[in-house]
Amino acid sequence: MIVAPTYKILDQSTLVKFFGEFPQYRQFYKEQKRTIILGDKTIFIRSAEEPYSLEGITADWVWGDEAGKFSLLVWTILRSRTAIKQGKILFTTTPYNMGWLYRDFFIPARDKKDPDLSVITWASIDSPYFSKEFFNKEKGRLRAEEFNRRYLGEFTRMEGLVYQLHQWHVVKPFEGLRSDITLGGIDWGWTNPAALIVIKYFDGKWYVVDEWYKTGKTTKEIAESAISLQNKWGVNRWYADSANPEKIVEAGTGTGLYIIPYDKGKNALQAGISYIQQEINEGRFFIFDTCKNTLNEFETYHYPEMDSAQQPKMDTPVPEDNHLMDCARYAIHGYQPARKFAINVPIIPTRADSVKRLLTARQYQEMGSDSYK
Repeated sequence: MIVAPTYKILDQSTLVKFFGEFPQYRQFYKEQKRTIILGDKTIFIRSAEEPYSLEGITADWVWGDEAGKFSLLVWTILRSRTAIKQGKILFTTTPYNMGWLYRDFFIPARDKKDPDLSVITWASIDSPYFSKEFFNKEKGRLRAEEFNRRYLGEFTRMEGLVYQLHQWHVVKPFEGLRSDITLGGIDWGWTNPAALIVIKYFDGKWYVVDEWYKTGKTTKEIAESAISLQNKWGVNRWYADSANPEKIVEAGTGTGLYIIPYDKGKNALQAGISYIQQEINEGRFFIFDTCKNTLNEFETYHYPEMDSAQQPKMDTPVPEDNHLMDCARYAIHGYQPARKFAINVPIIPTRADSVKRLLTARQYQEMGSDSYK
């Protein structure tokens, strides 16, 4: 297989390079079928835009061009497609971000934790055909992170990331994690991935403990997966996109799922992002390292540099790789208003010993000030 992030990249770059190296194969290329037939061998030309279109092929080898733009799911599928024949996979790419390619490929190869993986990196200037003058101009023009990524082949964080997550926010799963409440987030999907996330809130801290991420799933199938996660983690309530009320009704009817619509009103996106980033900044947000798709989205969810009018636009993130990000925002910000106005009452005398109670603003209003006194 030859795979690129999009058919546009395939046609404009990947296949141009391939036929430049192997011009004798061009005559066997069937463009409509996206295949190159070489006797009893077939080279399949595929886009990673629809990961499941890669299924069903048993491959001797795979070339994935610009693999840094692939999703984690594509990497998982390509590994399975070469498993039977123990085929080889070659990735060529700029290291665009510190997502799955960095965590699941580069680090294990660099630290020699997986002998089946190897990495070769080089700077643009290592090519005798690359202009040294241009190299030095770009070095002076670009931010260090951007220059190092594009011209030195080094992994650096993407510019304009929505969330500034650090390595110490990522923890290994541990037993005995209690919770004041366990929340779930739901992002519906079909062509785009559907996503589920499970978050435990305990002692003022958030812990992302599990995830589910699939394409081509019906509402019923999404609900079944949510039930499985609910049984596993004891999810108390789920928050889902209010723009799909019919899906909320279908998923919640007779399933035991308590689903609350997340109101996507004016400024809800910005307010939710702001609140989560505040929790991250103040050390109250952690992710289990087994939640690989969530971690990948944290490293790719970003703001656009320019809008259609070529003006800076930093308040609305690019609507890509955001499914688990939406899930987390629905759950955390959806639950957050119910507790942010909480009143801590230190001691209320009773006939027995004094006990501590926590009253929400709404409960306090319902009781009335006289009852409180």
